[in-house]
Amino acid sequence: MRKGELSSLTGIRFYAALLVYVYHVVLTIPGVNALSGSSLFSNAADVGVSFFFVLSGFILTYNYADVFRDGISAANYTRFVWDRLTKIYPVHFLTLLLVLPIAIFSPHLPLDWRAVPLHLLLLQCFWPSSTPAFSGYLNVPSWSISCEWFFYLLAPVVMFFALGNRRRWVPVVVAIGYACGLGLLLWHGRSDEARLYFVSRFAPARFVEFLVGVFSARVFLTSSGQKLAGGSGLAQAAGLGLIVAGAVARPYAAWPLWGGLLYVPGTVLLILGLAYGRGFFVAHLSRPGLSRLGVASFSLYLIHAPLLRAVRGLCLDLGWEVRSWPAFGAVVIAMFVVVQTAALLLCYGYELPLQERLRGWLVQRRAVERGARQRGARAAEHAMPRHLFLVARDNPELARDLQAAFASDPEVEVLVDRRLVERRRHPAGLVPDRRKTDRRARPQVDLELKLASYASVTLPSPW
Repeated sequence: MRKGELSSLTGIRFYAALLVYVYHVVLTIPGVNALSGSSLFSNAADVGVSFFFVLSGFILTYNYADVFRDGISAANYTRFVWDRLTKIYPVHFLTLLLVLPIAIFSPHLPLDWRAVPLHLLLLQCFWPSSTPAFSGYLNVPSWSISCEWFFYLLAPVVMFFALGNRRRWVPVVVAIGYACGLGLLLWHGRSDEARLYFVSRFAPARFVEFLVGVFSARVFLTSSGQKLAGGSGLAQAAGLGLIVAGAVARPYAAWPLWGGLLYVPGTVLLILGLAYGRGFFVAHLSRPGLSRLGVASFSLYLIHAPLLRAVRGLCLDLGWEVRSWPAFGAVVIAMFVVVQTAALLLCYGYELPLQERLRGWLVQRRAVERGARQRGARAAEHAMPRHLFLVARDNPELARDLQAAFASDPEVEVLVDRRLVERRRHPAGLVPDRRKTDRRARPQVDLELKLASYASVTLPSPW
């Protein structure tokens, strides 16, 4: 069954995206970089990206641990990858279309057309060379989405190994072996530019942060929430302190730490502290308004750079630049209002509706195919059992689509799951007494509901 939502981890996504936005305002709007200096803001952007990588591993493991703990089937892997692709690709594709004409006519960075297909396929950070650095073209923040796509392709395998007791060290050994090999490769005869690319934007190198998030979720799922919740406030404070310390130390760090490793310890403490759900900061992040901003953070992350580049071009044509701190503050606030409004419209008017439609399309297609196969098998056996589709209560649109698809078939019935969600009444990691649970619970049905929002059940023939 579905686990409870960690609303504070949704809200904090807004602040992580905000750090990246502020850095790009400084980098993009004429005069702001010279006025403020970009070092601190650049470090803040690195903090935001590293936080997203660790959080991604944590949230995916939290949500899919029951699915991939015992094994990986082709159907489950396909559903997982499709769900993740429908999450990231619609907004990526739209913002790529928006930024393409800006990049074509930009006089400052001529477009390398070889970058277009790589960006279109989210492969720009799979490219094993810093020359040319295709991740620096078009919608630049999408380089981290390319890294996320790399993580998603490996996530089911990593979760399978990380969640097992005897096999959990396999991904750790592989990651250490990769890090040692990359270190030897970059140690001699490589420029700082190449080193920066391979430790900060090359997708396999950033996978370590995702892996840390996976193991952090394992700790959270297997620990006693009641015992550790008392220290959540201290963990949050220590995490924030370590993140700030990492940002301050970043200019003096050795090149292997130029990616996001400096921020990982603080990020882990902060995420765990928020997940245990205690304190003022958790209450603040769980407010409905901030949760809505957190949901829209992905759209904010991808839409802000094209809008800033458009404003930059206008400023250059008019010969205008920022020359004072009041003007700097006004530009940051005004542009934030613009990009946040665009992000909310993009998220709730395009991203979420299209994501639901695309996921429902795959589910409906699989349901129809599965129903056809089972009806064919029943006809061959001269049997007439009823076929039931049980749809998760939070997906009424899918229920309507399936009811319409099977309206003319008296052998098929579509119902919405109305059972109580027992686990929501218990802390994470605690299993209730079986004698007190809902005796109608079916583990396989619950697993299918979690993964695909529907489950199919063949009922025995009444005669």
